[in-house]
Amino acid sequence: MTSHPPPKFMLSSLVTQDLAGLSPIQTIMKMTEERTIRNLGLDPKNVISFGGGWCNHNAPQKLQQIYQEICTDKHLFHQSGRYSAILGDHQCRTELAHFEQTIFNMHNITADNILIGQSSTQLFHDLLRVLANPGEPVCVLDPTYANYINAIKCALPRSLIQYIPALNPLTWTYLEAEQYSLQQLETHCKKGARILVIPVPDNPTSQIPSQSFLQGCYDILAQHNGFLILDMAYETLYFNNMPPCFSWSPEDKPHLITLHTNSKWLSSLGRRLGWIEAAPPIIQGLEKINESVILSPDTLHSMTTARFLQQTLENNQLKQYLSGLRKLYKNTAQVLINALTKNLDWLYLPPAGGLYTCCPTPNHIPPFEFSETLLRATGVLVIPGNGFGPSMNHAIRLSYGPLCYHHKRICEGIERIATHLSTTN
Repeated sequence: MTSHPPPKFMLSSLVTQDLAGLSPIQTIMKMTEERTIRNLGLDPKNVISFGGGWCNHNAPQKLQQIYQEICTDKHLFHQSGRYSAILGDHQCRTELAHFEQTIFNMHNITADNILIGQSSTQLFHDLLRVLANPGEPVCVLDPTYANYINAIKCALPRSLIQYIPALNPLTWTYLEAEQYSLQQLETHCKKGARILVIPVPDNPTSQIPSQSFLQGCYDILAQHNGFLILDMAYETLYFNNMPPCFSWSPEDKPHLITLHTNSKWLSSLGRRLGWIEAAPPIIQGLEKINESVILSPDTLHSMTTARFLQQTLENNQLKQYLSGLRKLYKNTAQVLINALTKNLDWLYLPPAGGLYTCCPTPNHIPPFEFSETLLRATGVLVIPGNGFGPSMNHAIRLSYGPLCYHHKRICEGIERIATHLSTTN
């Protein structure tokens, strides 16, 4: 049988040039795959991973029960296979507004301020298409969630990404000069930027910007007819007092848009569901994009989420569940910080929420080199900081989220790192 050379396909310049090579998110996902671990000659059972950017607590039993009820009821299961409205199931949107009112004391929000999508990842991409034109600059903090960068490249070709300084790589402090950062935002807005996106709590630093800084950002963007996008993926995982911005309503602050997901608080990473809260004109614009991208959101997840909220909001079950969740991850974060303090002479950022901390690499070793060497030598996985922003070019991210039930593994992992460094320095 004659063999033929593989065809040379002509693909778009977006894929072959703008997105060439592994993105930071692809790198993170591939590094944590069991196949990758085995290819390095390691037993996955012996690997301790600080790599996964996800939670690992058990979903509420009530949520599982509702899925079972829908799937075993002939009428409900049939209903879950029908299209929902392009905006998303109205009952689910109503319950999400109730969720905001009850959990975060947001007083001025209705279903008209909410659109449901496949995920917050999809919605962020589509939101960019609604708010800006290709070529218009977009502002992010330095560092920031690595997936934003490729999303901007996909949604807004030729748009420059402008970094607003947050982490000082010399002092390892976060937003120590808020006024300077606000001045930088003002400068970029005068040059045409109309979007700033900030995760609260942040990924990768798990810091929470101050109220004065967020209000300053909002005021600057509003003056330039722009938008402050707050990514609330980790909003239920704040460790101390609830940030006041969690109560901000798009009706009261029309230049505010917030991204949401059930993936963290309901441990539903693979049961994809996201939503956006914004002023009605923005929701209407997103409806036009939703129609072409996903047609309609997942009906089964929407039905389940609506029923779950109905059954857990009024009796305080959800408040109690979320309180326990915050305690679990706060305690887990403290285990990691204690282990770092005891075993390693590293700088770190004490988490204010979320799932992470960040540290400079020893002796400014390039992060990819350090991470790969560490994994091969110790079986401990950390994530290179490249891709989160220039301030993380000699840093790593450690996630304690996947180890929320395995505190001894956290201590063992840090001890392995310390032992390795003591023999190589």
